[in-house]
Amino acid sequence: MSEPALDRAAMEAFLRREYPHAGFKDGRLVLADYARGHCRVVLPLDERNIRPGPSVSGPAIMGLGDVAAWIALLSVIGPMPLAVTSNLNVSFLRPAGLNDLACDCRTLRVGRRLAVMLAEVTRVEGGAEVAQMTITYAIPDGVR
Repeated sequence: MSEPALDRAAMEAFLRREYPHAGFKDGRLVLADYARGHCRVVLPLDERNIRPGPSVSGPAIMGLGDVAAWIALLSVIGPMPLAVTSNLNVSFLRPAGLNDLACDCRTLRVGRRLAVMLAEVTRVEGGAEVAQMTITYAIPDGVR
């Protein structure tokens, strides 16, 4: 396997600079694992993400998957802030409950204009799968 387009330190600096409100600066999101075409992002339990039930909300879970997909893609194509989500399909498999969540995301295909990633969200404790997403990103012209 080849090296990522950005090493881990460069990716973390890029995230803090280009996406400052995502939560990587203050620990609301943690880049736990990182390699070319793959990443693991952890969403620690935070009261701002809890819906009635109580459980981590669907929008928080989808956001976790989307951010992880962006990171996995950038690990292949390099620092391209304007790569954007064009489609996100999510299947919620069970309630997340009040748990820290982890999203393991990998690239399935990276073409010239579109990239497809698979994101699997699990409870950190116990590993029960909460959601699965297929996410397509549009890659701006001139990148590949």
